[in-house]
Amino acid sequence: MVKISFDRDLCLGCKTCELACAAAHSRVNSIIGAIKENKISRIRIKKVSGKIKLEQCKLCQNPKCIDSCPTKSLSKEENGTVKVNYLTCTGCGLCKEACPFGAIVLGPFPTLCDRCAESDEPLCARACPTKALKVKAV
Repeated sequence: MVKISFDRDLCLGCKTCELACAAAHSRVNSIIGAIKENKISRIRIKKVSGKIKLEQCKLCQNPKCIDSCPTKSLSKEENGTVKVNYLTCTGCGLCKEACPFGAIVLGPFPTLCDRCAESDEPLCARACPTKALKVKAV
């Protein structure tokens, strides 16, 4: 399992991680592809009350998003990430409401971090210019 740690003191709020994520999940792996495909970043950097906050799937041991799904369209993978079955998901948003970390975006189906399962490491962490995001194997 791969966890991503976040050091808010190092984060500039530049959102390079968000751009890298959206590009990585586009069909052509580029920023232009992400824009054309309207890809949603699976990681978000937000300022709340003047403090920088990371919104990303925390790989909960017992994910509330899975428990809340009325069609059982969410499942936990061996690597700890949550997978969405797009054939059965209705996009009702109950998973988004259940997530205590604000990690799910509907667009129109749930979008969750998969830790860039097809890459060597999460590309958000690789792209971070200040290394505020660090990958930890657990």
